[in-house]
Amino acid sequence: MIPRTLLAALIGLAPCHCAAPALHTPHTPSGSEYVRDFDGKAHGVSPGHVRLTPTICKGIDISQEYRILTAEAFIDYFRHQGFNISQTKARADLILVTVSGRDLPEPIQFRVATLPSAGEAGRHLHLALLQHGKGRWGVHRSNLAVLGPEGSYDDIVAFAARTQLACWGVLTLAGLDDTYVIAGGYAEL
Repeated sequence: MIPRTLLAALIGLAPCHCAAPALHTPHTPSGSEYVRDFDGKAHGVSPGHVRLTPTICKGIDISQEYRILTAEAFIDYFRHQGFNISQTKARADLILVTVSGRDLPEPIQFRVATLPSAGEAGRHLHLALLQHGKGRWGVHRSNLAVLGPEGSYDDIVAFAARTQLACWGVLTLAGLDDTYVIAGGYAEL
């Protein structure tokens, strides 16, 4: 059996010790504006206790993706929303994608790993988030695992809701010793 840290390093989601800026969403609604508790009442952003409001993904096909994807699927998603994209190939299965423009105060860097299956993408994102710890987040869709920059739960949910990234992939946040999916957007079984 391969140790978790070695496994995460092998797929490219291990800590990079890069100077990527943290995620900040100033001058936008709070993340709590985009979530409700499971009874439908307004609630602060508390992973494990909230779901996205139904209006976030309204009109978007959130049915499960069964095709094998390339990192281009993630890049195209942001390109179609009018963001500027730059990318650096770290290895054959890992691309660093920097998203800028629109109303972002500073560029945001994502690590996009291409894995053999959807199950492996979800599992490896989970392991990477546990390794990085609270304040880290990501999404996975089909065989892609995307690790986002560090941020507060409030900023993460606000960004994922405003860009509808939570409708593109399974939004997952790291807690102290577990990961939490924010329900209500894209889901995979």
